[in-house]
Formats: sequence, C-alpha cells, structure tokens
Amino acid sequence: MATIDLSDTNAYPRIKRVSITAAAQQITLPRDCTKITFGSPSALYWANEGADGDAFDVDITDYSFVPANNLLTINMEVGRQSNRVLLIGTQSGTGNLSIIVEKDR
Repeated sequence: MATIDLSDTNAYPRIKRVSITAAAQQITLPRDCTKITFGSPSALYWANEGADGDAFDVDITDYSFVPANNLLTINMEVGRQSNRVLLIGTQSGTGNLSIIVEKDR
C-alpha cells in the first residue's frame, strides 16, 4: 500500500476517490488546507497516529469511526501543531473512499 500524498494541492476544493481495504491507508494533507471531508458507502475507521498498512485495533488502538454512507468533516488546525496525516480503512472488506480537501479564504 502506498501513501496518498495530497500535499502538492494548490487548487481547492480537491476531490480524490480511491479504493481502500481494512488496512490503514495513509493520506498526507496539504499544509494550507483548513477542512477535510471524507466518507464511503462502507463503514470506516480513521486515526491520525500510526503508519500506512497498520491494522486498526491491533497496531492502531486510538481511532474513531464513520458509519457507512456518511461523510465526516474535520476542521484542520493551522500552524506548527497541525497534524497533516490521516489513516483510514474500512471496518471490513474493501471499499471506495471519497476525500474532499478545502481551504477557507
């Protein structure tokens, strides 16, 4: 599995759709994005600490979830304390992940 690197984004909003599995898919976000929305027809787990390919509930123990057919929006912190990595995986099987990266004016 390879990291999805969106850090080169300079036109907003940016929409990305990728296939994912139950293993954590690492997504690197642009430094100047202020909001990210993601979801899937499949139920998801997500975290911001771990590594690409890690297993939720084994390698990654601090995580949250997004129910199937829902979107979650996260307002991003700006500055040096901003975490620009997300790890997302399906709760089981495979699925498609939709990501929307935005920047407020």
